[in-house]
Amino acid sequence: MTRPPLHLNRRTLAAFVLLAVALSAVLWTTGGAIGDANPSVDANVTERYRGIDTLTGTQTVEVRANGTTTSRTVADVTLVPETERKRVDFRSAANRQYDQQVSNGSTLWLHDTDGAEVTVIELTGPPAESRTAERLQLLVAAAGLTDDAGRPQSIGVSPLPVVPRHAGAAPRADANRSYAVEFVETETVGGREAYVLDIAPETNRSEAGYHQRLWLDTERFYPLRKQTAWTADGTRRSVTTTYTNVTFDASLSADAFRPDIDANTTVERKRTPNTEWFRNRADLEARSSISVPEPTVPPAYELVYATRTTGRIDGVGLRYAAGSRELTVAKFNYTLDIDADERDATVGGQPATIDYGPTTSVSWNCDGYGYTVRGTGVETDRLVGVGHSVGCPA
Repeated sequence: MTRPPLHLNRRTLAAFVLLAVALSAVLWTTGGAIGDANPSVDANVTERYRGIDTLTGTQTVEVRANGTTTSRTVADVTLVPETERKRVDFRSAANRQYDQQVSNGSTLWLHDTDGAEVTVIELTGPPAESRTAERLQLLVAAAGLTDDAGRPQSIGVSPLPVVPRHAGAAPRADANRSYAVEFVETETVGGREAYVLDIAPETNRSEAGYHQRLWLDTERFYPLRKQTAWTADGTRRSVTTTYTNVTFDASLSADAFRPDIDANTTVERKRTPNTEWFRNRADLEARSSISVPEPTVPPAYELVYATRTTGRIDGVGLRYAAGSRELTVAKFNYTLDIDADERDATVGGQPATIDYGPTTSVSWNCDGYGYTVRGTGVETDRLVGVGHSVGCPA
């Protein structure tokens, strides 16, 4: 029998949603239900997860749109959870600029082994504190697995920092929405037993809405599979990350997180950009050598901050917010690879591309500069409209 779900405010799940990867309900991959249909977890989930020194295995990431696979990457990985230490070797890098990524936590090396080239990026600044372990404990308890009577428990947790160290396009937390967490069954992923947890909005549990399913290793509580699905502009989009051939706490060589560089390798060291923050557009304009866009945004949106970036790339940015919705406008001193024959829209008389997802963006070039309007929880037509207000200044 399925345990009753716990309704959690989205704010308590904010950080863990950043772990999410997507797939609709018809894509949920099963490995065969096993074991107790109503298990009882008496382990300290946080300690078990934090006790993982390393994970080695095969990582598969699949992206789909309306059930059709648009990309699939397979890599051999060595990871240290809760840190930025990693080694990722892609098995097929035909469509990738780099076929290996190595990080010791403070420096990232991107390898193009075919060209014997390595790009070095210094990871400056303190890393964001990870709260994944606490989130896992919360989710397991929320599903009723830690209570002998199977009763969901109310657990309060603070969200992760709003802007993580390396932010990317991922489903963002909606502080105004409540989510239900439910235990589904016990299955196998890559030969390992896993608890399957289902997460969906309390007010919209339809197949077309946001949906996340997690497969947590029953011993170490690492997410062996992470799936999330969402619908954007009428398209059902999804990403799935699965770990197989997993070994925890394997003995590693001293070179595990060092780059493979020899006398024949060309090393390019990227300058780390410097970012300045301003409270308003006028202060940014006074400091910038680049003209600052003047977008027209919907009345509900207010400017949160403005930024000036200098270094390898010079640029300016404006970030607006309306509740949980965010909208940014950026301009930078390099152009994007936009094919006029494959345009998705036209902005200021220039071909523009639209990248869909939980964070959707509209990008175009103008007079040697690249422009991007990006939104979370913002309709694509509205983003294009903001783009039109920026246009292609003379």
